[in-house]
Amino acid sequence: MARHEPGTTPPTEGPSSAPLTARLADPRYGSATITPHLLRYLTLVAAERGHDLGPALRRAGLSEAALSAVGQRVSYRQGSSVIREAIRDLGDPALGLAVGRRQRVTAWGLVGLGLQASPSLHDALRLGVRHHGVAGSMLDYRIETVPAGAAILATARYTDSGLRAFLLEEAFGSIVALIRDAWHEEFTPHSVAVRHPRPSYGDEYGRWFRCPVTFGAPDDRLVFAAETLERPLPGDDPYTLAQVTGLLDAARAQGRERQDLVQGLEVSVARALPHVPPLGRQALERGMSERTLRRRLAEHGTSYEALVDSVRLVRAEELMLTSDLPLHRIARMLGFSDARTLRRAVARWFGTNPSAMRGSTARSR
Repeated sequence: MARHEPGTTPPTEGPSSAPLTARLADPRYGSATITPHLLRYLTLVAAERGHDLGPALRRAGLSEAALSAVGQRVSYRQGSSVIREAIRDLGDPALGLAVGRRQRVTAWGLVGLGLQASPSLHDALRLGVRHHGVAGSMLDYRIETVPAGAAILATARYTDSGLRAFLLEEAFGSIVALIRDAWHEEFTPHSVAVRHPRPSYGDEYGRWFRCPVTFGAPDDRLVFAAETLERPLPGDDPYTLAQVTGLLDAARAQGRERQDLVQGLEVSVARALPHVPPLGRQALERGMSERTLRRRLAEHGTSYEALVDSVRLVRAEELMLTSDLPLHRIARMLGFSDARTLRRAVARWFGTNPSAMRGSTARSR
């Protein structure tokens, strides 16, 4: 029977077929808690193919410069919006594999350095799974011991079935790319299994992974042979590993604190709409002064006003795309004074107007 690695906890996963309303209502959907690692390489791959993702980034409220800024975070809404536009505009259903293949061990920053400094591949995998959030993953992972050796299992963090295949292909593709870059170009996993059916580009899996691939599997896993896991890595350096691990642990704790604070406030605002709780009340409920709460939010690169705006954005998108409510009612539900204020907010958020948003959704049905 497969068992979990000590210290790893299987994450909660919603149904992959959840409706749009469930995805949009998820408070994490609008939280800027994701390192823009994947978007950096997606932008690079697009540029190498002669396509500028700048307009898509701007429509999501981002820029290429912001993607390279240390400490920058993006929300799932922003990331998924850019990915969908890239898939559509580049016309490549295998884009996830292409983005994964393009990466090198330095792509993951401190996590990549930690992988290089690890004594064995098994140690490197454990470090990568523990700190995948620092590297900007949009999935969650755990390690299981299996008869062949060990497997990395991927699960969706967000109930968005439309991008699951892309995210899996980018994730598994990049893991293999980093191992080949840090260790040996001829490395091959023991096997790969994915839940989705074989796509039209299924042969690309065999060409990249060079191992047996199973489609329509019970879960998504990348399996490593036991004899491969304990082989020493050429960059093994205990001192460097200790330094990197300390920095990663600190970043992980800070990221968890930011996520708890930001998402807690977003949930509170979402439940209270159309009335927005004053910042002073939010601070009192968290046992701190208003000044302290404002300072902590600033330390995490955001503000209460930005969080309220994010909650309204997600709720507005949900209501406009999944209901026929008139704009004046939606405006009242969001706490806006009138439909005109809502229209201005939609133009700022999405670069379009409510009628165009609803029209494009109706045409896609």
